[in-house]
Amino acid sequence: MRWLKRGAFVLILGYAVLVAVFLVMRHDLIYPFRDFPAQPAGLSRTTVALIPADNDHPEIEVWVAEPLGEKPVILYFMGNSGNLGVNAIRLQEFLLNGYGMAAMAYRGGGGRPGSPSEAGLMADATRLYDALDQLFAEAVPPGRRVIYGTSLGTGIATSLAASVEDEMALILETPFTRLCDAAEAAYPFLPACLVLWDERYDNLDRISGIDTPLLVLHGTDDRAIPVHLGQALFDAAEEPKELILYPGGRHNDLRLHGAGQDTMRFLEGL
Repeated sequence: MRWLKRGAFVLILGYAVLVAVFLVMRHDLIYPFRDFPAQPAGLSRTTVALIPADNDHPEIEVWVAEPLGEKPVILYFMGNSGNLGVNAIRLQEFLLNGYGMAAMAYRGGGGRPGSPSEAGLMADATRLYDALDQLFAEAVPPGRRVIYGTSLGTGIATSLAASVEDEMALILETPFTRLCDAAEAAYPFLPACLVLWDERYDNLDRISGIDTPLLVLHGTDDRAIPVHLGQALFDAAEEPKELILYPGGRHNDLRLHGAGQDTMRFLEGL
């Protein structure tokens, strides 16, 4: 019996250490950004603009492209992989179809100052939204603003869409219900929803308050954010909404399955 008690103690201690390590490293796991900066080389019409620092909030780098004619402007929020350069193919897709773009680099990544956090990135998204007229040197009415988020960026995009009014559309690519739900799917042995107490990204709580046209894109073989999380978020959303699932689609290859064309079709239909 003594060896059973000793074994149980070792298991409990090991589990506690594992949870403690996850707690300490949670920010590094959520924000594995690249330190070196990216440039919008090869992206047509794109320049780099800066939104000045504001009190405790650092300067924001934004990749800006003017729309052609009366096309809308897409406010783009990337995932947590790399920097804006990793998203060049998706961004070029917007530009080739004539859309304007304001893609936000994240604090603490791509050589940008500051430390990333949910509160910080959401504050930066609001600052970007409020500065859009200045970035484009003309009024960009809400009805010409499309909010687009990918992966982690869906948490920022959903929060922003819930806090503003009359935006043209909300597009969520590979979204989750809550960040901890995605973490528990990846680490089912950890109490992720307890550990991630300060990084909630609670899309499920916010989505029901959004009545703008919604498009959700998700691959059925997504191992980073399982498709059932995107489905559950879509089910909780208000109409009008559209869900497109891509059989065999993974987390980063939906363009190979037609997501780009589907996005353009959705926007042209509004």
